[in-house]
Amino acid sequence: MSARYELAHVRDAGELVRGLDGAWATIAGSEPYTTGVFSGLPELAAVLRWGTGSDAIDIAAATEAHVAVLTTPAVNAEAVADLALVLMLACLRRLPDLDGAVRSGRWRLEEPTRDLAGATVGVVGLGAVGRAVTRRLRGFGCRVLAVEPSPNREFCAASEVELMDIEAMLPRVDVLTLHAPLTSGSRRLIGAAELGRLPRHAVVVNTARGELIDQSALVEALRERRIAGAGLDVFEREPVPPGDPILEAPGVVLTGHIASFTELGLARTAQAVLANLREVLEGRLPAASCLNPEAWSSPG
Repeated sequence: MSARYELAHVRDAGELVRGLDGAWATIAGSEPYTTGVFSGLPELAAVLRWGTGSDAIDIAAATEAHVAVLTTPAVNAEAVADLALVLMLACLRRLPDLDGAVRSGRWRLEEPTRDLAGATVGVVGLGAVGRAVTRRLRGFGCRVLAVEPSPNREFCAASEVELMDIEAMLPRVDVLTLHAPLTSGSRRLIGAAELGRLPRHAVVVNTARGELIDQSALVEALRERRIAGAGLDVFEREPVPPGDPILEAPGVVLTGHIASFTELGLARTAQAVLANLREVLEGRLPAASCLNPEAWSSPG
């Protein structure tokens, strides 16, 4: 196996191919794995994703090149769910404004802030993270509405989740929180029309993928006060470039794609990635983690 390279933020296919030259397996960050990358790495047999998302990897191209793609499903769900709740609370309670008021000598805001307790929250995506968020929301006495194409009916019944389509859900929520994977069908799932269906007091939280939201439309909605706020850990462009309008939009709380960047989140992800690597090196395929088992060829 080749030496380790720090390639997580590489975007150039040629640079990625040069860095992985001779590698049989790689632990992948957010760098893109395309047809060109796979064709330039004939010895590559496995891409082990650090995390759950696979949107940076062309799965069809990987399969064609006989490269198995493995993720670490559910391992960072608790850490991501925690940050989703943090962002909800920070937006609803206007934490940046409260902090600024004290620092400037104003002491407190003139108008009261809103509560998460008893709020109606719309959860888009009931995978491991969405379910973890839902469990936390029940502790706040929230009404939980959800959009999920393949719901776990037992979980929904036990957690009193109300399933509905997104058009019906949007006008009813105080908080909209996104936990869906990024696919061709979910890209810009929340655009100007969807933002326009939200109540003016609603806040939007995204700890999934930035491309789920039309960020320009979100900035416009915030500027025009058509929604009250947004808590974002992910963005259309990462890192967020200087001067990006989202940095100056009112009512936003921003973090730098760090939802799973906690001691527990990192430890669990590392354990899962290393377990996957051990399996493939020993000639076994972790079926629960592999997105394209038909591509797998045992080493040796």
